Amino acid sequence: MLSLFAANFLRMGQKWPKGGGEGGKENIWCTTGNGTFLLDKIKQHKDNDVHQQAEEIELKISSRTQPSWTETQAKQISKQEQAVQNLMLASIYICRQYQSLNSLEELCILLEKLGVQLLPSVISGVNYRNNDAAFSFLQHVAFYLHKELVEKVKASTVIAWMMDESTSRTVEKSCIVYVRYLENNQPKTSFYSLLDMEGDGTAENIVKTISSLWQTDDLDPANTCWFASDNASTFTGIHEGVVAKLRRRFRIDWLESNTCAAHSFNLVGNGASWTIDPNTGKSVIVEIVSNLETTIGKIYNYFGRSSNRQQKLKDWQNFLDMPELKFKRIYDIRCSSIQGCIKPIIQNVQPNNQALLATLEQNACGPICSQADRDATKELFQCVLDDEFLFLLHFHHDLHECALGPITKLMQFDKVSYYCLMKEIDEKKCLISQWISQSTPTWGPTLADYIKTTRNGTYGAFKINLCNRQKLTQECLAHIQRLLEELDKRFAPSPILECMTLLFDPRYLIEHKKDIDCPTYGRQELDFIRNKYKDLLGFDFYAVQNEWELLKRSLSHFLGRSSATDLQETFWQQFLLLQQSINSQFLSENKNILFLLNIYLISPTNSAECERGFSVANRIQTTGRSRIMISTLNVLMNICLLLPDDLRSARCQQVMEKGFESWNDNKSNRRFRQMKLVLDIPSDYEPKKLTRPNCSKRKRLSISSQSINKKPKNPKSKAIRCANGCKTEIAANDPTQYNAIQCCHQRDEFDWVDAFENCSRWLCNRCRIKLGISTDSMWFCTDHDDMHSEEECEDEDVSN
Repeated sequence: MLSLFAANFLRMGQKWPKGGGEGGKENIWCTTGNGTFLLDKIKQHKDNDVHQQAEEIELKISSRTQPSWTETQAKQISKQEQAVQNLMLASIYICRQYQSLNSLEELCILLEKLGVQLLPSVISGVNYRNNDAAFSFLQHVAFYLHKELVEKVKASTVIAWMMDESTSRTVEKSCIVYVRYLENNQPKTSFYSLLDMEGDGTAENIVKTISSLWQTDDLDPANTCWFASDNASTFTGIHEGVVAKLRRRFRIDWLESNTCAAHSFNLVGNGASWTIDPNTGKSVIVEIVSNLETTIGKIYNYFGRSSNRQQKLKDWQNFLDMPELKFKRIYDIRCSSIQGCIKPIIQNVQPNNQALLATLEQNACGPICSQADRDATKELFQCVLDDEFLFLLHFHHDLHECALGPITKLMQFDKVSYYCLMKEIDEKKCLISQWISQSTPTWGPTLADYIKTTRNGTYGAFKINLCNRQKLTQECLAHIQRLLEELDKRFAPSPILECMTLLFDPRYLIEHKKDIDCPTYGRQELDFIRNKYKDLLGFDFYAVQNEWELLKRSLSHFLGRSSATDLQETFWQQFLLLQQSINSQFLSENKNILFLLNIYLISPTNSAECERGFSVANRIQTTGRSRIMISTLNVLMNICLLLPDDLRSARCQQVMEKGFESWNDNKSNRRFRQMKLVLDIPSDYEPKKLTRPNCSKRKRLSISSQSINKKPKNPKSKAIRCANGCKTEIAANDPTQYNAIQCCHQRDEFDWVDAFENCSRWLCNRCRIKLGISTDSMWFCTDHDDMHSEEECEDEDVSN
């Protein structure tokens, strides 16, 4: 490179000697020998006419080739928008992983190492990588998600609410709210909000809080048709419950209360374990049930607290060639979980696989264990090898495997219909009723095998002492009788749901499709339903009868198709799409009967989603983060429950963009709203001297103006002068200065920089080209060109 420059320099000297150049002018580029090239000669080049003409041409050409300030502004904004969205994405990832927001900074360091564009850690004194910034991002994303959900709820003609009350780790009362609505003729269930009860969990305070929530979101309470909750009297009280108070407050008499089937079924198992003491008249737990639960708890605690005991059990399981049984600690035995507790024990006490009994016998006689440990093991071994315990263990195993277990699994599905649930319960009630209907009970398969195997007093490789089997039989019969009574009590038929099932349940219609052609089919049930909802706004009490008769015809033809039986979940959605393709006015002509259909579709059978929501809250509000406020917890739950999509999906990208728009709105006064152009300045703009914001004006002395000789002021300029000192005026209406670059003082985010009187606001295009400054870069005037030197040094130290 140097040789090429030297060759060109010699050619210039040979073409135009020092004595004269082209036009008789002195050649300032020529030197003698190895003489030093003087910089003063370059300054003389400034006065050259040819050079000035070249500057003019360069000015015109560069003005066309250089991107406009509008394009540069859009480019810079786009880069910073993407950087902020990347920070939002990182915050969402941390939230969905149930990690502390303080880990955002460490994640940003990793992302920068991988080449992801992010904002600097500190900009103008604001940190964008701490927990406050992460929570701010999540707040705006959660705001958009909730706003989007509210719009969907408003678009639904009918609404159902599910609520449950709980106490957080910090003993703060909260109420979780889920909503059911219709979207494209399909029922949807979604988390809505977590309400802070402020220590008051009464029905009056719950009604007040939910009313305030509806008013804030501008929801019409008249669209609420169902209210699902657990069996707590706070919600289900006839006169002072939440549902009763909502009916009176908003005059919505059609509001129907649905108790959660899962909670009710848990109460069935709990109630079957209690009886009335004939001496005191109070409810007491049945003794044999209490002994069974106590022994099961001892087994799990015995193995759950010792790894050595678990290893011995695994050794016996491997020796007997059976799957390993993993014992875990049980905090509480409930009806819904006792099946999972009994099944592993049954598998390890069967005559061919008695690993549990072998392990206990070995530990009871082991010389390595302490005497206290051997005594405790021997006591547990005797409890397990007791005939009463084994008899009841096999009885409850059959009871749950054959009857109660399938009902428990069915209740875990949110889309289970009232008809399917009641049909399953009736079938299992009939099954266990047959066990006790005869004089000699017919037990389940496991208990029957146990009774047959232990007739000679042995159970596999172990001997057992048979107890009074007749007494145990009577206890089991009494338990089944109490269980049937509790099922009838907790799952009484609902008149409104029974009628709606006959009219709208897909499975019921498929099973009774031959009866639909009957002229009187559904008329009695329809009369009951229309009387229930006659006061609903927009519902025609009389027109719905004719609409039902017309709908039956179309429904009968649709059920006649072979493919209709395979569309139980999307039955009504496919039916309505077919009818709209035939008749475009179908929805408007049958709006009243379809309104009743919508009420049925959103009817909740349980509020198990509320329990899942509290599980998410517990994962967020861990022991180390137990001080999280309810409002903060609500924001984090919105992110976890309303945004389950993949981070790479288009849906997640859309949510981030909407969250960024909310974060960067006009009220937030972000940096993206503070970039200005020359054309943005009004025509009557007058430059003002910049002053420090913390400096107050000095008070002027009250001296007569006549005693002071003032010099006349120069007229104020109507334009802005170039900051480079070339005295070029940059006017707002000057098209040649459209691409002029603004100085740091024109931007409000640099207001902390000390202002000087000799600092202007703009750099004209001529000086921009002369100094080689592109509009792609941010320009600082000479007074503040080193304003970020310290920050750059800090960034280099961090990177090192």
